[in-house]
Amino acid sequence: MSHPPEAGEPSVAEQPRSRTMVRLTGIVIGLVALVLALWWIYPALLLAFGGVLLAVFLRGLARPVHRWTGLSMAVGTVAVAALLLVLVVGGAVAMGAAMGRELSQLSQTLQEGVQRVREMVAQLPWGESVLSAASEGVRSGTSVLGQLPAMLGKTVEGALSIVVVAFAGLYLAVSPQLYVEGAVRLFPRHRQARIREVLHACGRALWLWLMGRAVVMLLVALVTSAGLLLVGVPLAVPLGVIAGLLEFVPFFGSIVAGIPIVLVALTVDPTTAVYALLLVLAIQQTEGNLFEPLVEKKAVSVPPALILVAAIAFTLLFGIAGAVFATPLLVVLMVGVKMLYQQDVLGEPVKVPGTPGRRA
Repeated sequence: MSHPPEAGEPSVAEQPRSRTMVRLTGIVIGLVALVLALWWIYPALLLAFGGVLLAVFLRGLARPVHRWTGLSMAVGTVAVAALLLVLVVGGAVAMGAAMGRELSQLSQTLQEGVQRVREMVAQLPWGESVLSAASEGVRSGTSVLGQLPAMLGKTVEGALSIVVVAFAGLYLAVSPQLYVEGAVRLFPRHRQARIREVLHACGRALWLWLMGRAVVMLLVALVTSAGLLLVGVPLAVPLGVIAGLLEFVPFFGSIVAGIPIVLVALTVDPTTAVYALLLVLAIQQTEGNLFEPLVEKKAVSVPPALILVAAIAFTLLFGIAGAVFATPLLVVLMVGVKMLYQQDVLGEPVKVPGTPGRRA
C-alpha cells in the first residue's frame, strides 16, 4: 500500500523533472566554467594555433622534399625547418647592416613626416587648439623613461611567444598524427572517424590559404616598391617589404602599411604624399579585385564580409594577436560548419574550402 508523500517531499511525477533540472543546471554551470577557463587561457590557445599554422606550413614545404628525395616526412620537415632557419639567420647577417641603416633612416624620416603633419595642422584655423590638446595629453601621460620597463616587458613577451610558436610548430609538424589522434579521442568512438576527416580537411584548407596569402603578400610588396620608386618616395623598397608583410592581416594590414608610406612621402612634398596615398588606394583596390580573386581560384575563397567581421571581432576580443589569426581561424570555422553542420546535420552536399570540386 503506497503512502502519500510527506510535506516537502517531491511526488513520484515530480522526481524525474527535478533530476532533469539538476542535470541541466549542472550542464549550464559546466559550460560557463569551460568558457571562463578558455577565456583565461586564450593567449596560450592563440599561441597553440600559431604553432598549428607553422606546422601546416612546414609540412607543406616538406611534401615535395619527401617526394623528390625519398626522405621520411619527419626528416624532411626537420630539414626544411633547418634550411629556413639558415636562410633567415644568413639573410639577417648578410643584410643586417644595410637593413639597419635603412630602418634607422626610415625611423628618422617618419619623425620628419610627423613634424610635417604638425606644421600643416598648425596652419589650420583650429590647428593650434588641436596641437595644444595633444601636447597636454602627452605631458599628462607617463614619460618615455617610465614606459621603458613596459616596453621591455612587451619585447621579451613577444620574443618568448615567437619561441613557443616555433617549437610548438616544429613538434606538431614532425609528428602530427600523435596530436591529431589525441584530439580525436576526446570525442565519442562513433564520431572519431568523422572528426579525423574534418581535422585533415582543416589542414588542407590552412595550407592553401597560407600559399594564397603568400602570393598576395609577394605581389603587394613588389607592386608597392615599384610604385613608390616611380612616384619618387624615399625608402621605397623597405616600405614595400613592410606593406607585403602586413598584408598577412587582411584589411587592417594595408591600412597600417599606408600610414608610414604617406608620412615618408610628406618629407618630399604634399604633392608626392597625395600621389603616394592614391597609389596605396589603387593597390588596395587591385589586391581586392584582381590579386585575391585570381589566387582564390586555386586556394581558399573566404567571403570578404566574413573576413572583415572576423577581423574586427577577434581584434576587439584578443587584440593584435586576434587580428593576425582572425582569417585562418575563420577558415577552420568554415570547414567545421560545412562538414559538421551543413552536411552531417542538414544533409546538404558541400564543397570543402581548399579542395575545389571535392564534396565532403
